[in-house]
Amino acid sequence: MALTDIDLANLETKPFFKSQVNNLMEILVFSYPDINVYFYVLDPHAGFVLQDLPTNQDHVFDSIRAEVPAIEALHTRETFTSEFILNQANAAIFSRDPSELSEYSLISPMGGQDGLAGFLLTIIPISLEREDLNLSLFDKIAESVGLNSITSKLLEKFKERSDHLSVMLEVNTHLNIAATKTDFLYEISRFGKYFLHFDRAVLILHPEDTPEYFIVDSIEGDETGLQQGMSYPLFNSLVSRSILTGQHFVYKKSHKAQVEGIYRTGDYQGYLYDQVLVFPLAKVKNAPGVLVLESLTEYPVKQSEIGIFEMISQSLGAALTRFSLYERLNNYATIDTLTHLYNLRALKQRFEEELARAGRYQNSLVVLFLDLDKFKLVNDTYGHLMGDFVLRETSQIIRESIRTSDIPGRYGGEEFVIIMVNTDAAACLASARRLCTAVNEHTYEMNEIKVQNKVSIGLSEFPRDGETMPDLIQSADAAMYTAKRRGGNQVVKYEKGMVPKSRV
Repeated sequence: MALTDIDLANLETKPFFKSQVNNLMEILVFSYPDINVYFYVLDPHAGFVLQDLPTNQDHVFDSIRAEVPAIEALHTRETFTSEFILNQANAAIFSRDPSELSEYSLISPMGGQDGLAGFLLTIIPISLEREDLNLSLFDKIAESVGLNSITSKLLEKFKERSDHLSVMLEVNTHLNIAATKTDFLYEISRFGKYFLHFDRAVLILHPEDTPEYFIVDSIEGDETGLQQGMSYPLFNSLVSRSILTGQHFVYKKSHKAQVEGIYRTGDYQGYLYDQVLVFPLAKVKNAPGVLVLESLTEYPVKQSEIGIFEMISQSLGAALTRFSLYERLNNYATIDTLTHLYNLRALKQRFEEELARAGRYQNSLVVLFLDLDKFKLVNDTYGHLMGDFVLRETSQIIRESIRTSDIPGRYGGEEFVIIMVNTDAAACLASARRLCTAVNEHTYEMNEIKVQNKVSIGLSEFPRDGETMPDLIQSADAAMYTAKRRGGNQVVKYEKGMVPKSRV
């Protein structure tokens, strides 16, 4: 059965968006398995009403009035960012005795077209410290849930237009399976031309880390005058105005009132396109980006078509947010947050993969086990902030001293492991000694405190010193401990009879 054969007048769209919200909640629960997350939506008559989600437990009330201190504070805030609230001070939220829970909960507000539209309430288990929570992840999840809610409401508004709803449901389906931002733009161009004629579609992103610029991310159509990856200052242009205000804008060449520019000041002179429509990816100030539709000729644009493309652009924004969240979640799962090297779990996974490859093709593989000499003295003398700084600087030295094909990771504390593929011990000894010298000669300087450091490195080789990951790490560890017993600041190759520290 084709999508257009569905009885759209009686189609319930809410379960479609509910499944998207459930997926977003699963990201949080995956990252912090013991939390409980609740989703509340503003009802003008009943306050904030709890939505039915799999993550719901018996901790909270089904509805919360605005008189609760934490909720009153949300209404007065200018930015929608997560913050901790005291459970005892906001006991009216909880159906259970707050003293049975941890001291704090986390509230993540989400905005709508008219201000505060709802929030996520996260109950933190007693075993989880506040410092262990990444608030930006909760902010992004709340933002994405809010965008999904806006899209759902817009779809309900256009429900009587069965052709529009058919296309929008298909757009959302395709956006959910699109693998890249280029795929997103292609799908939007393909479906968008059902409603509007345009000759070029351009996706503009406004990165959080460089708010004074926007970037041409993707182009569907003729690239004349633009280049993918080009950045422009957020100043005096139609695109800039849409980003800053979160509103859509229409430019027609025939209108007497000229804009300052389309992408940059003054570029409308000699500009190929007679009509431009710019739609923000989210209806908020400092929007995360815009969708630009350019036409070589002018034509009348209906208000209903504007509404459709507002919906499409916000669907794109929600899809891109999900794409970014999954990418970020993958980084959380594989990268050590302090050193930005592989964490232990990811390191072991890559180790097993490379070991299997080396065994299959009869290649050599070398393991370096590094331990900073007398690192405890740095922590005890200068504090853990200095210790963390030394670990970050050492990680940078490691990255600069090895090949791009090598795999560095933090094994734990001040210990590092490097997997060196398609090479042998003789070649790696020279690299390990250069790394040892680089650490020894580096001055670790922070807040006018200068520290010198040294490192002991043990080396083992597959298959000579072991054929499994535990055996190779144990051999390299034994060689490293031998280096320490010999005074440190040196590289030692594993020989039979060496034992790791745990067996001394």
